[in-house]
Amino acid sequence: MKKVLVVGSGGRCHAIVHALRRSPSVGKIYCTGENPGIGQYAELVPIKDTDIVGLRDWAAENNIDLTVVGPEVPLSLGIVDLFRESGLKIFGHTKAATRIESSKEFAKQIMKSANVPTADYKSFTNYDDALQFVLSRPFPAVIKYDGLAAGKGVVIARTPEEAEAALKDMLVNETFGGDKVIIEDFLSGPEFSFMCFVSGKHVTPMPVAQDHKRAFDGDKGPNTGGMGAYTQLPFITSEDKEYALKHILQPVADTMADAGFPLSGVLYGGLIKTPNGIKVIEFNARFGDPETEVVLPMLDSDIYTIMDAVASRHAIPEPTWSDKAVFGVVLASNGYPGKYTKGAVIEGLKDVETTVYHMGTAIKDNSVIASGGRVLMVVAAEKDLQTAKQKVYDEIKKIKCDQLFYRSDIGHFAFSSQSMTKIIDGKKIADEIKTNVKNQIDVIRQSGARIPALAVIEVGDNPASRAYVRNKIKACEATGIISHHFSLPNSVSESELLDLINKLNQDDTIDGILIQLPLPMAIDTDKVINAIRHDKDVDGFHPLNVASLWNGNATLVPCTPEGIMYVLRRLEIELDGKTAVVVGRSNIVGKPIAKLLLDSNATVVMAHSHTAHLEEITRLADILVVAVGKKHFIDSRNIKPGAVVIDVGINRGEDGKLYGDVNFDDVLPLVSAITPVPGGVGPLTVAMLMLNTLKCYNLHKQ
Repeated sequence: MKKVLVVGSGGRCHAIVHALRRSPSVGKIYCTGENPGIGQYAELVPIKDTDIVGLRDWAAENNIDLTVVGPEVPLSLGIVDLFRESGLKIFGHTKAATRIESSKEFAKQIMKSANVPTADYKSFTNYDDALQFVLSRPFPAVIKYDGLAAGKGVVIARTPEEAEAALKDMLVNETFGGDKVIIEDFLSGPEFSFMCFVSGKHVTPMPVAQDHKRAFDGDKGPNTGGMGAYTQLPFITSEDKEYALKHILQPVADTMADAGFPLSGVLYGGLIKTPNGIKVIEFNARFGDPETEVVLPMLDSDIYTIMDAVASRHAIPEPTWSDKAVFGVVLASNGYPGKYTKGAVIEGLKDVETTVYHMGTAIKDNSVIASGGRVLMVVAAEKDLQTAKQKVYDEIKKIKCDQLFYRSDIGHFAFSSQSMTKIIDGKKIADEIKTNVKNQIDVIRQSGARIPALAVIEVGDNPASRAYVRNKIKACEATGIISHHFSLPNSVSESELLDLINKLNQDDTIDGILIQLPLPMAIDTDKVINAIRHDKDVDGFHPLNVASLWNGNATLVPCTPEGIMYVLRRLEIELDGKTAVVVGRSNIVGKPIAKLLLDSNATVVMAHSHTAHLEEITRLADILVVAVGKKHFIDSRNIKPGAVVIDVGINRGEDGKLYGDVNFDDVLPLVSAITPVPGGVGPLTVAMLMLNTLKCYNLHKQ
């Protein structure tokens, strides 16, 4: 039976010890530090993990078969090099290889050599030069301290003031002790952690996890070492993982080996799924914390045989993993990651029925007390993520200490991604509406009455207008509504157009009149819209219809806002008491939808594309409606987790494809429901046009 020494004393090392305890190969476990949780399974060794000489001597004297290094600092000090020189087997990277974490610039150089996708960057040692560079670029700016900073050396500065403060902190005040930063492009999308066991060029993946860095709910507050984590990420596919392994982790391991710095421990990829594919945010040279606490409980294989193979620089035996979901929440001291007090007594731990990893605790007067910033992590492994989440939060309630806090929304990315309504199929809902209209038309036909008719006026040869008109005529055919298509040349005069509208107003066989916008510059659009009889205005733009809408009277509502409201009702999305933000203030979409949302007892904020602090405003929205006509104007920075997003924008890109105002792929993991482009609001608008034509018909019958 083997004797193992674990270097480190936090929650990560508690999880490592816990995994080693399950190994049939291990007889005795030792661990540095004074963690009382670890003390349940291992004999504690009172040597600091930075005392690498003392640890080397102790391991030699006690005939340790394998040493496992948890934190990054001993690795950066060269503990692996020292142990190997003494003929001691150790799991971890050499000092040179650890630079993949200890130097952000070195990591970027390796990524460039390995042709690994990551954000462009530039390094600085001078504060003024760095600040000038940041101010010359669009915000947000990503500012990273080049060396080790206990997970706190990254600032996403959204304003010049935040950037200035971060650069002063790192380059002038030398908070982290060094004198270099790198500034890189901001990447948007859901982040995830991908750890692998690496032995030279042998790379063996672990399950992916997601960490929550911000201190407070809603991903607000300062960055921490991590406030919780979970596995089974619904927004990361097996193809995503395969891509990351093949194009990121493996090339980095190969490049490091070829450069003479072979890896021999854990390579942690901090990755992000951007709209342009998976990219690297950072690399760490060890197990992540708190990801280790949710990943290692999934390991069914003998971890000792894996670590022994890596330490021996041999091929890694293929591990097996549980298919259970693991969910964990960190309890931290009030004030963390800033100043916090120590010594608070923690009660109720014996009542907790699931795993509790100790991250920063001690024993005083036979009681467990808080001794660190992050104190405990409650973890559960269950059949699915929802069950694991419920279990953890139920067990946390048993822990009594008024000096601890925790986030209540760990896993919100996953649970919004699993929403049943997720991607709103506008075409499917539109087909339901058109079927309803067709059924009513069939009843009218069977009665022998006149069939509803719609006049569609198209001016000029705009390709987009032609396509829209074609779709509307097809919808008429599908529902049984009679359509009259008037295609006028671009040279038609305003008076000629008004004459046609006047004739259609007086024609009792025409129920609805639609003017396809935009009109040529020489024609006054408002004058044309106002010329349509309000009871034939299927678009609902006539001043009398607008006034009736704002006065709360029954009227014809513009098709797109009516379609949005229909889908919200259809999906049973609660509006009463919710915050709705409408970006775009046109009479066609913005203003009408704002009024309809107000009538549903939502709190409504209207904005436009240049509204000050727009990101802060949109992040308040439970329901976000965007109609500004700017490709990818809204991305994950603007979204409140769990929001319902209605994208009204249709923009044609340089590649000829249609894009929305919202960066769909970027925000998808965050939202509870979203309309795609195309296929979302567009089909609903056409369907509502059919419904409005039927309403016009019924008005004329009265």
